[in-house]
Amino acid sequence: MKFNLMNARLGNLLQQRNALLTMSAGLLALNFVQAFLVMGKDERVVIVPPDVRQEFWVQKNKVSASYLEEMAILYADLILENTPSGAAFRRDIVLRNSASSGFGALKTKLLADEKRLKKEHLSTSFQANKVKVDPKNMRVEIKGDLMRYVGQKRISQSRDVYEFTFEYHRGRLLIQSFKLIKSDKNED
Repeated sequence: MKFNLMNARLGNLLQQRNALLTMSAGLLALNFVQAFLVMGKDERVVIVPPDVRQEFWVQKNKVSASYLEEMAILYADLILENTPSGAAFRRDIVLRNSASSGFGALKTKLLADEKRLKKEHLSTSFQANKVKVDPKNMRVEIKGDLMRYVGQKRISQSRDVYEFTFEYHRGRLLIQSFKLIKSDKNED
């Protein structure tokens, strides 16, 4: 009798062990499938800045057109809205956010602009009117009015078109190049 009871209990324990092993193997297989699916998926991060004008997103190697637009307007403001006393500070911010491939050319341009501002006691103000974004090539064209002042007097105004080329590297949008494409000057 004790032998039959022990055999029944042993059979019951073996069934429980086999059921737990089967369930554990199934959960392990499910973990491998989930890990494989997560590795193959591009994660999209939605960024919400304090001053939200439009939603934008960044992915592993892509950014939204609205992000390119917002950043180009920010960088255009840093580069083109300038005074002799604030030029060095703005230049440093822009250079911290430039790609290594375009650093030298951008630094040379910004230093030349800073030197001209100090020499002529000039201040500039830029009002963007139109933005054209090419997200595939990471390019942004900004059209707007650049006004130049000496003291309180405006000495010239031009309708300019500037082009930014960006590079997205390790989660950062970096300026690869910045150049003037077209300028229609109106002297006052």
